[in-house]
Amino acid sequence: MDSTSSETIMDIHSGSDSEKVTTDKPRIVKVSVSTSVGCVRERNEDNFYADEFGMRLEDEDAFTGELDMSCRRIFAVCDGMGGEDFGDDASEISAGVIEFYKNQLREVEPDYLLDVVNAYAIKANNEIWEMVRRQQGFQSGSTLAMVIIDNDYINVFNIGDSRVYFYKDKQIEQITEDQTLAMKKFKENIYTAEEARMSPDSHRITNFLGIDEEGYGPQAVHTGTFAAESMSILICSDGLTDMCCDEEIADILSEKNDNHADALVDKALQNGGVDNVTCIVISF
Repeated sequence: MDSTSSETIMDIHSGSDSEKVTTDKPRIVKVSVSTSVGCVRERNEDNFYADEFGMRLEDEDAFTGELDMSCRRIFAVCDGMGGEDFGDDASEISAGVIEFYKNQLREVEPDYLLDVVNAYAIKANNEIWEMVRRQQGFQSGSTLAMVIIDNDYINVFNIGDSRVYFYKDKQIEQITEDQTLAMKKFKENIYTAEEARMSPDSHRITNFLGIDEEGYGPQAVHTGTFAAESMSILICSDGLTDMCCDEEIADILSEKNDNHADALVDKALQNGGVDNVTCIVISF
């Protein structure tokens, strides 16, 4: 991974009893969301799910709001595969099926949360294949980067190469691992980290919603359960990370700004905006 590691951030990952946060009332989080078609593409194949705020309604969309943590909150970015048929439809399906599973994701015991996420993945996978058959296409697909927040804990899941980052104390850390051919070759010592980052294989996704016509669907990766502290969470499509380095992202997240997501999207557009770009920023 090409992101910056930090002991300051890693300290929150163990979830030990000493790190648990107890509050008399639900904490409040600030949420900013922004999406753009970019400077090159003709349509926006990204989508998002931002709990009570819902999904993308237009190609260009940006808003802010607050949510209390009186229940589990669900956030996700879904990136339709631009090299396949109907990528925008695939990402819309991926975001929409989250609404179908919302109550289960909120109510299931924590130990079974991954099971529900994988049930969601199967349904989204199958609905994408049904859409492709109706449209008489060949294949379509979407990534998923999902964050589910309890009052005290953060659960991170992903399928594909959309990413989740944590930002704390001016340091940014990539939490998810890209499921790409480049990452596979890096782990097999075929590529160096720099070669993996620069290779065309970095956009060859090895796991995505819509991968399996037989109906088994992809398996989500549960990166972990993290203690919630004073920090920000960034969920984004690769339209951001292809255009902005970690230092640029961290600089923007360090600024006092009511809409960090919009500022990140603007930076990606300033740097070329060759792809659709979508960001959700959740700040404790």
